[in-house]
Amino acid sequence: MERLRSSDPARIAGHRLLGRLGVGGMGVVYLARTATGSLVALKVLAAEYAEDAGFRERFRREVEVARRVDSPWAVPLVDADPDAEAPWLATAYVPGPSLAEAVTSYGPLDEHGLRVLGGRLALALGEVHRAGLVHRDLKPGNVLLAPDGPRLIDFGIARAPEDHSLTATGFVVGTPGYLAPEQADERGGHSVGGPSDVFSLGCVLAFAATGRPPFGTGALDALLYRAVHDAADLDGVPAALAGLLSRCLAKDPALRPEVSEVVGELLPDEPSDDAPASWLPEEVVALIARRSTEALALPDIEHTEIAGGASPAGTSAAATAPADGAPIRTSPRSAASVDDTASPASGTDDTRPTAAAGAPGTPARRRALLLGAGVLLAGGGATAWWAAGRNDAPDGGKPAAARRPGYTVAFHGDLSGDQRATGAAQEHGLRLAVEQFNARRDAPFQVGVRAEDDGGDPAEAARLAKRLADDPTVLAVVGPTTDATATSALAAYDAALVPVLAVSPGAIALSVQGFRSFLHARLPDSLLPFFIDPFLRSTHPRRVGVVMDRAADNYGWEIIGNLTKQLTAAGQPFVPRVVGTLRTDFENTVDDLLAADADSFAFAGLPDRAASFARTLRERGYSGARATGPALLDPRFLAEAEEAADGWTIVAPVVDPAGVPEAKAFVSAYRKRFAEAPPRYAAEAYDVTSLVLTSLGDLPSKGRTRENLLAALRAAKYKGVTRTYAFQKNGLPVIDGTGGYLWRVEDGAFVYGGPAPLTA
Repeated sequence: MERLRSSDPARIAGHRLLGRLGVGGMGVVYLARTATGSLVALKVLAAEYAEDAGFRERFRREVEVARRVDSPWAVPLVDADPDAEAPWLATAYVPGPSLAEAVTSYGPLDEHGLRVLGGRLALALGEVHRAGLVHRDLKPGNVLLAPDGPRLIDFGIARAPEDHSLTATGFVVGTPGYLAPEQADERGGHSVGGPSDVFSLGCVLAFAATGRPPFGTGALDALLYRAVHDAADLDGVPAALAGLLSRCLAKDPALRPEVSEVVGELLPDEPSDDAPASWLPEEVVALIARRSTEALALPDIEHTEIAGGASPAGTSAAATAPADGAPIRTSPRSAASVDDTASPASGTDDTRPTAAAGAPGTPARRRALLLGAGVLLAGGGATAWWAAGRNDAPDGGKPAAARRPGYTVAFHGDLSGDQRATGAAQEHGLRLAVEQFNARRDAPFQVGVRAEDDGGDPAEAARLAKRLADDPTVLAVVGPTTDATATSALAAYDAALVPVLAVSPGAIALSVQGFRSFLHARLPDSLLPFFIDPFLRSTHPRRVGVVMDRAADNYGWEIIGNLTKQLTAAGQPFVPRVVGTLRTDFENTVDDLLAADADSFAFAGLPDRAASFARTLRERGYSGARATGPALLDPRFLAEAEEAADGWTIVAPVVDPAGVPEAKAFVSAYRKRFAEAPPRYAAEAYDVTSLVLTSLGDLPSKGRTRENLLAALRAAKYKGVTRTYAFQKNGLPVIDGTGGYLWRVEDGAFVYGGPAPLTA
């Protein structure tokens, strides 16, 4: 990625530009961040073409086509405005290289990689064709590589077969060397259609298999002639694939296979949208990891245009502590802001603590694998809360804030939505840590608490983040509660450089989008399979049934993608299945897996549909090993699955502090303060708040700013009651072989089983 130039704007239609990804014949492609914090590739039509009706029409067509194509293997359109003065479109950002770059730099793919590449691209083409379109320009440069499969891009010349509006007789559209004969020479009597894309797919696979274009290199007219008259060079293509590629490259379109046939031949043993095992060379995987973290060191932006008085992107307003003797600032009370109320909340307890199981030894190799993966990825009613900033330290009743400077640590979370129990636990943990700090006779300053409730709504989360970021007394934030609300909120916090420590969101994407102030205080979901794998193999299964529910979106991919890699590396047979979002039951999937001799199961999905899967297994009489990730550590799974939940093992990044000897004092203090056992995530929030307070106290009094606190947090190594907290440069936790914990459902309750082992 190149730095922005002085002529580049700082923002386009609310997108903050971060750098240049490339320059094409029609304009520039930027890496940009949306208002909600997501990274996108933003293509802008060059000024000299924006006034040309033909180019503007082609750009508008690209937007229309991208909106019509819905495939996990085609890069999705995020937003666009083809009618703007400078037309633009934004697609999801894929940090991987193009197929052309990868093969040129690191060599051809092996047979497994070719099967994944071809099968996934054929699936994408199938969706293009079902939309009544032909891509017309499938080539290595229009295929991006990601850990779970390829992504088809560039629909600039895609259109219906009968549409000739953008061409003229004798004008060749596409890239010579990868065009079908009927595209290279319209005089051959064959019209351009779906088979044309199949021919191009054959060319792309031949290149990926050999490192050479199948019709050589040279002058454009020579390449066009060879495509029409010469046989493709398939020397070096794996024998098992040579026949299929020969048929794809037939001169007569009628002799080429349908894309569905290509999928069937390339991926015969897995459903059409299963997540593949590792399919890319290690060097390419490492390259993707590096590019995923490049955004962590994005250049400062030299602004040329700031609309509407917006603050310059890339600058930060460092918080300034109140002067000595100033009272702690409190915000106006609102429906989403909870301050200074005083009534304990009671909640349901679905956990029965047991003695923590001792963690087996962790071999260096498994720890190294876990470290490598960390680099890659790169209950009801209104609730009242305890008083904020309550000071019980004896001082003749004199407010501590009157004699020591005050700061605010904020909690941002879900206190009224679906995850209100998790949010309340975290807020209580934070408040307990602050109260204990304020009660110290040697406390160098007093700390206030400000709690904000986003109700689990991403839009509200973004608004609350801006509100907290604009409060100069807020030096750090604990939260948000969910992936969705964190995704929406982090951009506002990052712009003001407010340190944010999250203990419950698990998406790896949160840590690879370049947010400087975000610290992921738990293992991301994508690393938990390193603990799920040894648990499953410890049951000595014949075959593991691996099920990913696409309704779980990225969470499902993060769990199953790495799990299948670990099972493959261990030589453990498994049967993968992906269940579409429109499927309302799991009967066919379960029957299919049992017929395939699966005698243990891994499931990645959300509580409601997981309950359906669990009930189906129970109805079939299955009672063997069942493993899953943290999404099912949720009372809704117990309520909906009922007896079928018993026997499930969950790997999650959270402890039951009652089962952790080091947390004994915390458990006692929490019970005394809130009249209940600490729920899940209370201890983790207590720990990260204590980390913030310790780091802040270690700073000189005139240096207690957001920026300095963030630097101190990144450099800290803090031993909490749950584990040791330390962070990598990308904000992910330091990988030390810990961070995954076993939970089991017994008699309708979650039972804590201690640290999850890294070996079977």
